[in-house]
This record gives sequence, structure tokens and C-alpha cells, in this order.
Amino acid sequence: MGSEALPDFDRMAVVFDRYLPLIDPVGEAVLDHLAPVPDGAQVLDVACGTGEPGLTLARRSPGVHIVGIDAADGMVQLARAKAHRDGVRNIRFEAMAAERMTFADQSMDAVISRFGLLMFGDTAAGARQLARVLRPGGSFSIAVWDDMSTNTLVRLTIDALRPRVPPDLVAPFERLDGADARDRLRDAAVTNVQSAVFEWHYAFTSEESLWQFVSGPGVFGRQFAVLDDEAKRAVRADVERSFSRYRAASGYRIPHTCRVHWGRR
Repeated sequence: MGSEALPDFDRMAVVFDRYLPLIDPVGEAVLDHLAPVPDGAQVLDVACGTGEPGLTLARRSPGVHIVGIDAADGMVQLARAKAHRDGVRNIRFEAMAAERMTFADQSMDAVISRFGLLMFGDTAAGARQLARVLRPGGSFSIAVWDDMSTNTLVRLTIDALRPRVPPDLVAPFERLDGADARDRLRDAAVTNVQSAVFEWHYAFTSEESLWQFVSGPGVFGRQFAVLDDEAKRAVRADVERSFSRYRAASGYRIPHTCRVHWGRR
């Protein structure tokens, strides 16, 4: 995926925690599908962002040792600050790309990831790295986007942006999925893979809060940066029209679907 179209995750780090409540249910699904990890186990959280779901697991299992990695140093710095602030001592964070891990072979008892591993960059290399660092019999649980038609907010926003931004700024989002994640794992010799669809909703209290999420300095920051005021107004009109079907008494409830893959090495 072209990095020039993806969010600038280092710059996005300062606002990333605003978005965590929207995907908290996915982190819970990842942990729910992870096999129990005993005290003393080494767990790797790949593409951890500002610390989740690793921090949640660390709080629930204080005898487990967790390392979270993310390619964006800005995310890692905030994750470290949160762990220090909350006194969570059984987790550490390092800046590291999923496809270029420096951990020793078979050094991890479990691997978790929410929307990062097997979705961006060299996904085949990411799968090989998971297989390399996970010990035989070790467990994993990862969430990936599945069919992009069910990634509702991204799909409808990109539909609104497409006529108004250069094609290279929207094309990568149209391939933002982990549809081949299971095949990538099997190609990397991780053959014990189970899979299930997970459904949840994004909730926004108002039209304005939805628009601030869409147009703010986050997921679509690079795309909105090239729009003039007239184009932004046109995008907003399209967004309001497209999302009107999801309006509810409490604001907006926008359905989303992803897929959780889990199993053992």
C-alpha cells in the first residue's frame, strides 16, 4: 500500500486515542479468541498503536510479559507514556515493523494484533515473521479487515473523496483488507488457523462528531489536505447523504465487519 496515501501514523498518534472507543470491541474479540496464556508467557502485540490490546491484556494478566511493537515511533512513545502513567509494569514497547522483527526465533508464546499485521506493506513477510517468532504450539489471535464493502466508514468516505482527489490517494484504501490473511499464514507454515466474522458498530452522537472524525487529522488527513474549501463542502454533502441511512435516535450507528483469525503454530 502506498505510504503517500496512508495516514501519517506518527502525526496521527496525538489524536489516535480519540478513535480507540470505536474499535475497542475488536480488541476484546482478539483477546477472547486467544488461548489462555500462563504466567511467565511472552506475548507480542503487533502494530500496537498507542498500546492496545496489549495494555488490556497486561492489566488482566499481571504475570504475563508483553511487548508491543509499532512502526510509528510516535505511537510507541505514547504507549510507553500510558503504561508509565498507569503503573503497568509487565509490558514494554518498541518501534519495529511487523515484517522486520528483530526478536529471536521461537521467542514468543503468543501473538496478538488488531488491524495491522497482514494488512499493510509486505503481508507475506509479516506472516513469515509471525511464524518465525512464535514457538511451536504457541497461540495467536489477529483481527483484519475482510471484504471492504463491510468496512462501511472507510468505503463511504472514499466514495465521497474519489471524484475530488488524485487517484493515487484513494486507490490504496480500496485494497485495505486482509482477505488473504489466512492464505498468508498457511503459506508461512501456520496451518492450524480458525476464522470467524466479527460484527460491531461505530457510534457517533451527532452529524458533527461524525464529520470531525472523517475530516480531522486522522485516517483521511492526507486526502483532505489537498481539497479546497469548495471541495470539502461537496465531500461533506456526500458524506451526510451516504451516512443518513445509519442515523438513529442517539446519533449514528454505522455497521462494520472484520475477521478474526486465531489458532496455534
